Amino acid sequence: MWSALRDGLATLADADPIYVAGAVVLYVISLFLVGARWRVFVRALGGDVSVWRATLANLGGIAAGNIAPATRVGGEACRIALVRQSGTVTWRQATIAAAWDRVAELPSIAVLAALSVGVLRPFVPVWRARTLAIGALGVLVAVLVGVNVLKRSRNRLRHWADYLAADRVSVGTYVTGTLLASLMWIQDVLRLACATRAIGVSLSTSELAALSMIAMLGGLVPAIAGLGPVEASLAAGLLAFGVSPANAVAVTAVERAISYGLSTAGGTLVITLVSGRSLWAALRQSSATLPDTADL
Repeated sequence: MWSALRDGLATLADADPIYVAGAVVLYVISLFLVGARWRVFVRALGGDVSVWRATLANLGGIAAGNIAPATRVGGEACRIALVRQSGTVTWRQATIAAAWDRVAELPSIAVLAALSVGVLRPFVPVWRARTLAIGALGVLVAVLVGVNVLKRSRNRLRHWADYLAADRVSVGTYVTGTLLASLMWIQDVLRLACATRAIGVSLSTSELAALSMIAMLGGLVPAIAGLGPVEASLAAGLLAFGVSPANAVAVTAVERAISYGLSTAGGTLVITLVSGRSLWAALRQSSATLPDTADL
């Protein structure tokens, strides 16, 4: 292990700076894509915020998510609080827009998952026909039960539709958000391509898509300061695809220096310069303000 780390650092010193710079540029572009996507939903809900401000708020949220113990909750709360300090956005608008912002990513994630299936299949135990049949039967039963529950809980569904302001978010708005999300995930794959090429590693599109999915799943695992699961997931995925331990360490270092180091440093600077102590006051007030906001 220590030998791989030492060799990886030595390999990192020979990384191609052009590909590293390309990865940095792609990551910056992704920040603006997410900011623009969030703005689409904010405006659909009656609020208004600039792409620049939404992008800065998202960067601050990423930093808070990287540092806070409860990464997802802390990050989302931070970016909502930041965007509230500029423009015309209520807590309810910002929160619901953030929810739609995440939902818009689902089609892109499904496509990446489909691309990853063929690559990851050799590393997954072979399913027997009996197991598949039992699984299919279980899914069918779950769907039938789910439909029955939905039929009996129309009022509850209507309540959630009202809460999420489904009438304000048109199909066109959602499609626009989905397209921006697709561009963001394409950037993620391209950034991984730059990170691997910088070390002299060449992977197929499917393998890069699988790495993107693996990194995303690793990010869902709670960790101290957001470190550990993503790095381990990326390194394990690279090793599984035949990359040498030294190169796997070097590629992981390049990718995480950008997606973690750059975002954390930039986001922390945003929080400090834009809000300072007022952000934490806003976060404390959000729990009391949000439920009382009846109108969008």
